[in-house]
Amino acid sequence: MHMQSSESEPVMKELCSKILTATDVGVRFSFPTATMREHFKLLEGSQSLDFQVMDKYSKVWTFRLYTRKNDGHPKPVLTKGWLDFVKRMGLRVGDKVIFVLHGNHNDHLGILVKRNLKLLGSEHWGDLSVTLA
Repeated sequence: MHMQSSESEPVMKELCSKILTATDVGVRFSFPTATMREHFKLLEGSQSLDFQVMDKYSKVWTFRLYTRKNDGHPKPVLTKGWLDFVKRMGLRVGDKVIFVLHGNHNDHLGILVKRNLKLLGSEHWGDLSVTLA
């Protein structure tokens, strides 16, 4: 999915999005298997891959993508770095996380966070703003 933007902002391509569950904010993030298979190449015999994403504040976060040994159902999860991100961003159940590719050649991985806001009986997804110390 391509999003239109002004000339000053690069075009972003959404890789995946997910509404966070209690497990996602308290233990580990269950990463979509299809996205892992399409965009993350684990070395043969490896069960994990560290990768970096940039948030909207240009802070770089390092996450570890971990899979089970069973190739048929790898059940990928984010472990290392994820809970620190949750804590620092103040994420909670029901928030939405969006992984995107951006840059001139879609060569940078980013992460966006949205919160579901109910205004005048309608639901809206708003950007989550936090103060990073």
